[in-house]
Amino acid sequence: MSERIKKELTNPNLTPSQPVSSPEDEYKALMRSLDIYMPQADRGPIRAAYEFAAKCHSAQKRASGEPYIVHPLAVASIVSTLKLDTQTIVAAILHDTVEDTTATLEDIEAQFGHEVRDLVDGLTKISKIQFRSNEEKLAENFRKMVMAMAKDLRVILIKLCDRLHNMRTMDNLAIEKRKRIAQETMDIYAPLANRLGIYGIKSELEDLCLRILKYEVYQDLRKKIAAKKSARQTYINEVKEVLDKELRNYGFTDFQVYGRPKHFFSIYKKMVERHLEFEDIHDLFAFRIIVNSIKDCYEALGVVHAMWKPMPGRFKDYIAMPKANLYQSLHTTVIRPNGDTAEIQIRTREMHETCEYGVAAHWTYKERDRNATHTDEQKFSWLRQIMQWQSELKDPDEFLEALKIDLFDEEIFVFTPRGDVLSLPQNATALDFAFAVHSDIGIKCIGVKVNGQMSPIKKRLKSGDIVEVLTSPHQKPSKDWLNFIVTSKARSKIRSFLRTEQREKSRKLGRDLLMQELEKRRLSLDDMEKTQDIAKLTKTARESHFEDVLIAIGYGRINAKDLIQKTFPAPEPKETIQEQIHRQGLDAPQKSDKAGRVSSSSTILVSGHDDVMVNLGHCCLPLPGEPIIGFITRGKGVTVHRSTCPRALDMDPARKIAVEWSKGVDENNFHRCAIALRTHEKPGVLAEVTTLLSNNGVNVHKAEVKIENKVTGILEFEIGVKSLHHLETVITRLESLPSVLSVQRKNLVAKRRIRRGRFIPG
Repeated sequence: MSERIKKELTNPNLTPSQPVSSPEDEYKALMRSLDIYMPQADRGPIRAAYEFAAKCHSAQKRASGEPYIVHPLAVASIVSTLKLDTQTIVAAILHDTVEDTTATLEDIEAQFGHEVRDLVDGLTKISKIQFRSNEEKLAENFRKMVMAMAKDLRVILIKLCDRLHNMRTMDNLAIEKRKRIAQETMDIYAPLANRLGIYGIKSELEDLCLRILKYEVYQDLRKKIAAKKSARQTYINEVKEVLDKELRNYGFTDFQVYGRPKHFFSIYKKMVERHLEFEDIHDLFAFRIIVNSIKDCYEALGVVHAMWKPMPGRFKDYIAMPKANLYQSLHTTVIRPNGDTAEIQIRTREMHETCEYGVAAHWTYKERDRNATHTDEQKFSWLRQIMQWQSELKDPDEFLEALKIDLFDEEIFVFTPRGDVLSLPQNATALDFAFAVHSDIGIKCIGVKVNGQMSPIKKRLKSGDIVEVLTSPHQKPSKDWLNFIVTSKARSKIRSFLRTEQREKSRKLGRDLLMQELEKRRLSLDDMEKTQDIAKLTKTARESHFEDVLIAIGYGRINAKDLIQKTFPAPEPKETIQEQIHRQGLDAPQKSDKAGRVSSSSTILVSGHDDVMVNLGHCCLPLPGEPIIGFITRGKGVTVHRSTCPRALDMDPARKIAVEWSKGVDENNFHRCAIALRTHEKPGVLAEVTTLLSNNGVNVHKAEVKIENKVTGILEFEIGVKSLHHLETVITRLESLPSVLSVQRKNLVAKRRIRRGRFIPG
């Protein structure tokens, strides 16, 4: 960053800033704003809140030097522009008292009631908990705010107004802190304002973020737009006059036409997305026609299109298909006779109010009709979705990342075969669509038809697509699905299913392992369940329930042998790993193959040595290049597993030994593994797949074909590959085949024979 820009950024006189004002000036401005939309409301609670907050913040000042109380009063003024109720105004004034002063939530409730208390609590950060990082603290704070928002949406409305005032008055902060806050605002708060439909706040937040994050770009745009100020105003007046005259000629009487320059960030975004220079952007202005009814909207659109030629692909009907945030309008871009383009939005007055105030224009509170409240809550079902997957995503960073994805403003509209419309994020896949229809449909999805054609579930959708989901009761989600799905709902449901399935597998595995160890001690699990011995095991393991003990054993967090030893002590001679290797005669020289060659690519080094008998675990059959772990196995040498193999996690840690693949690659050495392909059921698929495998140097040892239903089939192969990289390359190329819907790696059931340090195909 140049010294000139640093100077401008650190000098508040050189950058746009809010003027310093006194607390009384801010309070009077708030009262004037309230007089406009609720002149009859009692001002007593608001005055009491001002005096309470002023007393609490009396010793505090902002970075600008002004009294701190100016900030909450300014936030309350912004809240008043959304025409919210008295309790919300009071909470806005008090929003920092509990976090930054000695005031407590009990003090707030005693003086202002439980409703204001709950609003302030939702806005109070978790300041007394120690977090591992600032990112974790941000994520957990935002999780708490989202939970409060789902209970009462006014929490997030106040928070957005708070963030807007902070962004307006950041000129006295350090540059790095400004950038951090601006990036956080761009990632979370601006998209959230958009999702709530509050476009005024969204646009201003984006412009303020652009000024901080892309200062040179912002100043360049500001200068170029200012240079054409007079020409710009002339152009706006000219288009407004033509639209007004033509609408009146067609019989319109009660309507308004507005024109305004587009926001800086909107222009910048278009320049980046379309790779254009400022001079190449002609639609720098947006015009708006406000009419009385939906019928008038479409008639006005006809007038505009009859007068000026519409640009192909630039018409959007958000009246027939509203956005998720309830935004409705007709959008069209037309070409005027002189070649200039004009973007025109047509909407009713009610739609315009929704656009200006977003969710605040629709949300109803307790003093309003109960039925209306229920109706409005139904319109914002996405809030319930956020609450649902915030409970499923326990990790705060994972939750915050999912929320960022879910708040993206770009969306597409996709149809079900019955004509229902679903809105999805841009780049959403057919599998995302399946989960959007219903979680069970997503879980059981085996394929899709897009516009009548069979397509893979990872196909990216576009607006207007008609999607039919094919399901099977035997289908289960795969971990691979997480690599291409987009929506938070799909991701959380897949992870939840995989966790539940893994938990059940771990429980069964843990029970088997515990029974094996008990049998060695001549104990029976069935007998123990009839006595208090199970309670002893549970207590020793420090778990609440015996089921949790079994799951912990299955996951590898608890060693079954150690648990039994601690619960029912019995002396047992110990033997070092080196002693075990020597006693079992595992340190014999490595043998060569029939040709007298020793494979270097498949040799596994045990504690740095290649002369130890090695047995690849048949449960996972690791490939060269995969992370591996080894365990001493009585009479069988060292058994090697993938580091992620569930069985390996259950092994006795005392028998663990360091293993690694030796360096070098033998191009003539192959390792067996299994793959399963779900494909379209049509002639030639098997030949197409086997040809690709052959062309990519894969040995096919076994192939099996299963017909799953009328449209899909399963191809299972046992193949020989040279390494993990070789297998991943082959899978990627298989997935690119039009006939292939999905590819998964499977485990081989049959055991494979391993010589000392070398894999021998069985």
